[in-house]
Amino acid sequence: MQNSRWRRAVFAATAASFTIALVGCGSTVSGSPAAGEADLRKLAVGNYPTTPLDLRATYTHTSYDGRSIAVARLADAVVSGADIDPSFSYTALTRTDPNYVIAKVAQQVLTDNHLMLTYSTSVSDHPRLETLYIDQSSGISSPLGGWENDTTATTFNVTVMQFPDEQSARTAADGIEAADFEVAPTENSRVSLDKYPTAKAHWRTGIPSMAAAISHGQYVINVFVRKPAPELDGLKALATKILDTQLPLLDRTPPLSQRDILYLDYDPADMLRRTLHPGDYPKPSQDEVTRTPRGFLHTLDEQAPWKRLLDDNGVDLTSSTTKGALLLRARDPKSAADLWSGIKGLIKDSAEAPPGLSAATCALNPSPNRSSYSQGWNFNDRYVCTVYYDRYVARVGGPQLLDAQQRAAAQYALLAKSQYL
Repeated sequence: MQNSRWRRAVFAATAASFTIALVGCGSTVSGSPAAGEADLRKLAVGNYPTTPLDLRATYTHTSYDGRSIAVARLADAVVSGADIDPSFSYTALTRTDPNYVIAKVAQQVLTDNHLMLTYSTSVSDHPRLETLYIDQSSGISSPLGGWENDTTATTFNVTVMQFPDEQSARTAADGIEAADFEVAPTENSRVSLDKYPTAKAHWRTGIPSMAAAISHGQYVINVFVRKPAPELDGLKALATKILDTQLPLLDRTPPLSQRDILYLDYDPADMLRRTLHPGDYPKPSQDEVTRTPRGFLHTLDEQAPWKRLLDDNGVDLTSSTTKGALLLRARDPKSAADLWSGIKGLIKDSAEAPPGLSAATCALNPSPNRSSYSQGWNFNDRYVCTVYYDRYVARVGGPQLLDAQQRAAAQYALLAKSQYL
């Protein structure tokens, strides 16, 4: 990893004044805590590591891992519900595989034009009605993730795809629209978006949805909008508003070459090295990556409560590790403390905090039996703990309270030690 050698040198120079001895369960840390900080020597961290991962392992670049980082980078540039209207608070789905959201008749177009990267998100102004949910495990194409069946909801999907060059993107955008239109050529009608004359769109009279595709440089943006009533003007207005917001985001996100993807940095902002990582090696994925607040919001079932907390406390980056933790970086230490308090308020049930760690709180997991690495827990975690240090707030989970407490203590120690390691 970058800067590992430099950090080891700094650690060696600092060792005379502050030494660390970590010996698994019952680990101790010699030295004196700063005012207001927990004494790291007395924290029960179990067998969890408290040394940054880049001092324990080296990241090896591969095209597969690079693609995971590239997709997360693309997600940061895809509109969230709040970008369009605060009412779009509920996430229907996020996908990195276009086969789930692009009509099957158009998928050969993607292959023929050498699709490189995809990120797709769907949001709604209504919470999910589970009884109407469409199971996509068998590969059924459902751009709204089941909200197609909620006739009271206004919902949209945005799928952004990157292609190798602008010509491929133009051909793909035209091909997606043409293939989708030809599914029912006598029933579909062409639609134009006044502000975007190059966009290709269509709808079916009496049906409350509309699809549109447009190329923008090497990107293709596919938009699918649905409203409670078949109002063409309203559908066009929503699609136009989405493009108004989406295109500038892509202008600030230069497309990547295959070489660029291969050499993307695993941890460009030193967030993942501060995030509890029980494993022995870095493994980028959609669950182990650094995100901006926009990218983080895509991963949440309900965006609005988190959006307020992120905005109010100046959060600029988040990170998560598989079966590890969620980490958020706030504006400053005071904002981190406020963020910690706000996150605590999202879960009502409480549990005993880790001994000797006033900067942590624990609670019963509000969504057991379901993995949510973006919120800091695994499917078998029954407890979650939230901890803060300096500018950082972290959440961890565990199947037993003691395990969650040890993870929280280890995460706190890692944040403290990352300041100088």
